[in-house]
Formats: sequence, structure tokens, C-alpha cells
Amino acid sequence: MRLNHVLVAVVAVVAASAAAQEAPDQQARRLLEDGRAYWAQGKLKQALDNFNTIVAGFAGTDSIGPALLEIGRYRLEVDGDADKARASFEQVAKQYPQSDAAPGAYYNLGLLTLSRATTTAELDDALAQLTRVLRLYPKSDWVPKALHAQGLVHRKAGRYAEAVDVARRVFLEYPSSDAAPAGQYLVGQGLALLGEPRQAMEEFQRVRNRFPESEWAARALERTTALYRLHGYDKPRFTLDPTYRVGVGDLSKNVRAILMTQKGTLWIASDKTKSTVPLDPSGKPGPGVPSEDPRALSLDPQGQIVVAARMAVRVGARDIKSFTIPSEKPEPEPLERINAAVITPGGSILVADEKRNKVYRYNAGAEFQATFPGPKDAKEREITRLIVDGEGGIVMLDRGEKTVRVYDETGKLLRTVGPTGLRRPADVAIDPFRNTYIADEELGVLIVSPQGQVLHTLSGPEIRRPKALTLDPTGAILVWDDRAGKILKYR
Repeated sequence: MRLNHVLVAVVAVVAASAAAQEAPDQQARRLLEDGRAYWAQGKLKQALDNFNTIVAGFAGTDSIGPALLEIGRYRLEVDGDADKARASFEQVAKQYPQSDAAPGAYYNLGLLTLSRATTTAELDDALAQLTRVLRLYPKSDWVPKALHAQGLVHRKAGRYAEAVDVARRVFLEYPSSDAAPAGQYLVGQGLALLGEPRQAMEEFQRVRNRFPESEWAARALERTTALYRLHGYDKPRFTLDPTYRVGVGDLSKNVRAILMTQKGTLWIASDKTKSTVPLDPSGKPGPGVPSEDPRALSLDPQGQIVVAARMAVRVGARDIKSFTIPSEKPEPEPLERINAAVITPGGSILVADEKRNKVYRYNAGAEFQATFPGPKDAKEREITRLIVDGEGGIVMLDRGEKTVRVYDETGKLLRTVGPTGLRRPADVAIDPFRNTYIADEELGVLIVSPQGQVLHTLSGPEIRRPKALTLDPTGAILVWDDRAGKILKYR
């Protein structure tokens, strides 16, 4: 009996010793799993604490790389700090290249580089990061995501045929991956940009047929609807919706700008209410932001509203930026007659100044950089609208010259609409297929193809003096008419 007790004790000691040797790996793995569970539950701070604990206290375990990857994700998605996120991803790639997290690190580095790429060299760098996923980790679950991201790089570079070819591989070679619906959607978008609307509609319909539960199915329906209005008949068709009522009362008076987001929120900037107010898809107003003398609206790369007012620019609900330019006087000269502003994909802030008829470029800290489109640009420009189109083009409406010009981030001119055919252009919008919509106070609303051809003109007794317009996600046109005193919807 005593011998049995001794054997039990020995076994217990051996088991405890083995458990102690396995404890660090097991504990780190448990912390990682719990951290990911916290993240899924929306408990982001608790998730970050778990990941930091792994990095600080479990050196040498297999969970270090994945924990650093999750920390990078937190820095990017929660803190919005791209530099700290990049540092985490680079640490994984350099110090833990054999870990399961390494392909995820290269994928995220590629996306980070792509998001701020403004030159061919930067786009090539993004492509190289993503190529490492395919070549070094060909069996990784990150491969289909990296392929899709490569398609996005080609698209941003204007190589639409290459984007289509790469994106097609995603759903053909990895039909069960999370990236498959995004890949098929990108094929449809690429074909639309190549001037193949009917083939594009077919691809968008395949997204809906093959991936009906994915987020991309609803987006594909929106794209199909927009394309069908333009190309489903012998000529574009838009019909006034007589039941549309939005922005009543003071909000519909002295409207300076309107802007629809991808989620269907309509922002209205009114000089009467001295505010910019969001209306949800049902027309219910949300909390607005004060806007003394609002001039124009745009969206930043994260989808936040950018309100250009006379004295300052508001980004989102709280961030208010003022701007100065160099002066011969001891102090820089403030901009006090701002017409429009936009934040570019590369992070620059462009501000149109009514007093000097210039567009100035600033960095994210509102520090003066140069004039736009070029640092030595001396030409006066009466810019009343600045927006960024879906392909990263910077769109400038010059009311004085009666033109709409589109530039890339470096200031290279991509295309021009006008002055021939325009009389009193007041606002501009670009659809996802690079068609230009111009509200002209005398002519109505003109729809111009990327090649400069007028596809359609909205005119008639309803549109008497259009001064602001925007497009909803399905391609419907919303126009604020000064004489009608309301927003008209053409669908």
C-alpha cells in the first residue's frame, strides 16, 4: 500500500514537472486565444493587454509573432496610428519570419504602403510586400488576401487589365476564401473602368449569385443599378422622384453643399442654420456640427466628413484646422477666405483660398508645403470645389475658367472637362466609373464620360438653378436647386 502511495507521488511530481515545462507556451497560447476572443467581443482594451503581456513576459514562445501582429492591427484600426502599426508588422517580418504571423505582417505592410502610395516606386514597394506572401508562404491562408491586394495596387496604378487578371485568380483558385467575393467584385469594377459596362454588370451579378451573404453582394447590386441607368438603355435614363422629401425647414434654406456617403448618410451644409447636419437613409437628422459660413464638403480617406468653412476646416466632429501661408511679414498670413478643402489618399490637405485664387498643400499637421498642382504654380484659380474620386484623382472645379480638372497626387493632370460646353458650373461629383457630373446653373446637370463625351443632360422645368449635387451609392443624382429651394432626386 505504501509502495502505491510512493508511485502516485512520483507520477504526480513528474506530471507537475512536465506541466511546468509546458506552461509558458500553453499560457501564451491561452492569452492569445483569450485576446482574440476579447477582440471579437469588442473588448479591445482587454485584448491589447493580453497581447502586450505575451510580448513582455513570454519571450521565446510561438505566440510572440501572432501577438505582435494583433498589436499592429490594434494600432492601425483602433488608434489610427499607421507608424506604430508599421513598426509592429516590421518586427514580425524581421524577427519572426518563420512564424504563422509573418505572411499577415507582409500583407499588412503591403496595404499600409498602398494606402499612402503616390508614386510608381511606392506602388512597386507595396506590390513587393504582397508578392513575398505568395512566394515565401504559398500555403498560407493569407495568399488569397494578398492576391486581392495586388489587384488593388494595379487598380491604383491605373493598370485595370492587370487588376482584373489578378483579382480573377482569387475566386478561381480560392473560391472558399474570405477574399473570393472581394476578388470577383474587383473584377467587375475593373471591367467598368476599362469601359466594358455590360461585362462589369455580369461580374457584379455573379458576386450576388455566388456570395449572397457577403457584404460585397449589396455593393454589387448598387454598382449594377448605377451602370444600368447609364448603359442599360439606348441612352442614360434618370427620372425625377416626386416622393422624395428631405432636409425640410431651415435646413433646406441657403444650402451651400450636399454630400452622400457610401452608407447612405446625406450631409447638408446650410448657411441658414450655420451647421452641417447628417440625415440617415430614412431622412432622420443626426447630431450636426457648427459651421460658420460653410462653403464645401468632402470626405477624408477614413470616410469622415470634411467641412470647409470661411475661416477653418473641420474634420469629423472635433478636429478643427486653421491654415497660414508664408509672408514677408514676421508672422505667417492666415487663410480667412477658404472656398474648399480635401484630404488626399496620401495624407496631404489641399485648401482652396478665395482671396489669392490659389490651392495650397499642407501636411497632416497643417504645416504649409507648397501650392498645388505644383510648387511653382503661379496661375490664379477660382476653385470652388475639391473632391477625391474613387480612383484617388483630385478633382478641382474652377468656376472662373469654367473647367473641371482631375490631377493625381503628384499634381499631374489626368483629364479636363470644359470650358467648352459649360456656362456657370457650380458643383461636381464623380461616380465610381470616372464619369463626371456637373451642376451648371444655366444648363442643368451634365454627365460626361472619362473621354470627355457628354452622355446625358438633366434639364427641364424642375431644374431651374442647380447649385449643389451628390450621388447616392446606386448612382441616383441628388440636386439642390436654388430656385426650387429643395433637394431633387433623379433615379
